[in-house]
Amino acid sequence: MVEFSRRKFLGAVGAAGAAAAAGATGACSGDSAGGATGGDYDMPTYQPAPELDVQPYYATDTPGMLDVYTEYPKTYFKSVSREPGSGGKVTCFQLTWGDPSKPLDENPYWQELNERIGASYEPQFVPQPVFYEKFATMLASGEVPDLVFMDDQKAVSLQGIRDGAFADLSEVFSGDKILKWPNLAARKEEIWRAGLKDGRIFQVPSVGAALTNIPTMRTDLVDQTSIGRAPKDADELFTMLKEVSALGTGPGGQKVYGLNRYDPFPGTAAMFHRLFKVGPEWQLNGDGDLVHLIETENYRLMLEWLARAWAEGIFDPISMTPTATDIVSGAAIRYDAVWGATSATGLSQWEADLPGAKYDFFDMPGFDGSAQLAVRNIPYGKSTCVSAKVAEDEDRLTEVLNVLDYFCAPFGSEESLFVNSGQEGRHFDFDENGIPIPNPEYATELGVQYVGVPGDSGGYQVHPNALPWVDSFVTAMESLAQNSIDRPLTGLESASQTFITKGAQLKQSWTDFENGVITGRESIGDLESFVSNYMSQGGTQVRDEYAQALKDASE
Repeated sequence: MVEFSRRKFLGAVGAAGAAAAAGATGACSGDSAGGATGGDYDMPTYQPAPELDVQPYYATDTPGMLDVYTEYPKTYFKSVSREPGSGGKVTCFQLTWGDPSKPLDENPYWQELNERIGASYEPQFVPQPVFYEKFATMLASGEVPDLVFMDDQKAVSLQGIRDGAFADLSEVFSGDKILKWPNLAARKEEIWRAGLKDGRIFQVPSVGAALTNIPTMRTDLVDQTSIGRAPKDADELFTMLKEVSALGTGPGGQKVYGLNRYDPFPGTAAMFHRLFKVGPEWQLNGDGDLVHLIETENYRLMLEWLARAWAEGIFDPISMTPTATDIVSGAAIRYDAVWGATSATGLSQWEADLPGAKYDFFDMPGFDGSAQLAVRNIPYGKSTCVSAKVAEDEDRLTEVLNVLDYFCAPFGSEESLFVNSGQEGRHFDFDENGIPIPNPEYATELGVQYVGVPGDSGGYQVHPNALPWVDSFVTAMESLAQNSIDRPLTGLESASQTFITKGAQLKQSWTDFENGVITGRESIGDLESFVSNYMSQGGTQVRDEYAQALKDASE
């Protein structure tokens, strides 16, 4: 269990919040991070979002799979019935991937947002490449904004929770109390439980999908190979990719390779983890002992395969460039976000941008001729924490949570439509299919959106532009879901103090070694010594702390 430090808390948020932290700390009473809750609160009551007024194209009961929709709502429900706030200020700290928003006095969207939520919304956006560095600086300053974007798979984020920078919301959300915020209540108990830290609620989790990424393939390229679109194992996939690289160019003279991008796990490397059935980062072996995936034979086989692929020219030589836009070659296989591939700018747009190119979804095989093995995401995506200082004032906390509740309205609601699409007639217009079509002229006004806690997505939405691929998508996703497993450590991320303090360095050493082996700078023969160093530099402590947490959770 991670112990909360009163001394470190005083350094992080100042003496004013110490009383609140002391109460939260005392309430832990030894509960495990992913196990039973504390005795003084109940898990938040689940109140599902209203059903959409459209039927799914494909309904499923497969764990990890969502229903697939090809139609958009015809009417939008109102998810928030309370009066707007009192006009106070609400600050936030979150990452951004795009351009900064227009300032408030030039931004009708931001102005209407403030009117709708009844507060002066003041976001601080941090570019993704420097987010975690700035996150650490923000925590050290003691000036913690009201709402903070949280990625609890990152050690620096867990440090903030451990140090008491954020409010314990367990009693606030206990049982039916959460129904005061209906959009926050639209989270199943498994989602709340997965996000517990020391048995307490320190974060509001988003409603995440278990499977969010899928491989796609260039059929115009793979159809020219001796293997075709359905390689049966790793050897046939290797042959297919090598023959694509041997083509040299594709339609229009574009240089092509079997693969043109490689990002360390959980990036594009994840699809090779599926191919070689590597499993979760921390997993239980046949004896019931916890091991890291780098200790497995399947991981070694994967590295050997990838190193051979690099040596034989399957990869574009700049596949590991840190800037994705530097990669201009085509590839037989790519790894995409589901919602991106099935959107208006997905497969149909890719084909339009490169005449002659043809795309489809790719059902990855297992390396040995059996099925692939995918690892499901934790039951939530990113999360939001509330500043501990906010929780010192009940009225202030209610106002901040009201704003958060508005932002996480589910798909199909008026609030979600406004948050994500803006004002009809300015930022978007509905097309003949009832889909909000954005107006690029005013797109930068929407940059003020808060992205920390998206509500229920309503399933996988396939845009009309992607309808030619919907059956292929369903087939590939069902196969992926049917061959997916949960990870044993869901909800226990904060149970390792060593991961919090050393996780970032361990991950970097792993990435450096893996990239080195693939590109030939390191030898696969050094894997054993690397694993030994990794474990001695903190991996063994992380394993032991997680193993204890698993034991505690089972008692």
